[in-house]
Amino acid sequence: MSYDAISIIACFFQGQIKMPLYNILCVAAHYPEIAPIRELLKTTTQIINNGGGLIKNVDYWGTQTLPNKMIRHQQIYDKGDYIHMSFLASPPLLKNVNNLLKLDPRVIRWQTTKEKM
Repeated sequence: MSYDAISIIACFFQGQIKMPLYNILCVAAHYPEIAPIRELLKTTTQIINNGGGLIKNVDYWGTQTLPNKMIRHQQIYDKGDYIHMSFLASPPLLKNVNNLLKLDPRVIRWQTTKEKM
């Protein structure tokens, strides 16, 4: 049985879908061009969609100076691009997303939270 995104969200709020709602705040390395950030978002959303999850919202908060210099993948960063994403996913799918973010050299930091229902 196939559902469109609106039907899935309606079923979720009616309690028919038991996938939790997660939020990820990701700080990505700043690049002069936007293409690496688009590719990071494309890869992440493909993993969520192919794993049976549903993207609820993606917000790009822009480039900001980091509060402290951060070291990740043997590089030092003082600027980052902030991205917020809300999505429905099963716990195994969330683990796959976190593994992707952990290994991706474009990601400086990320925080995943589970929204209470």
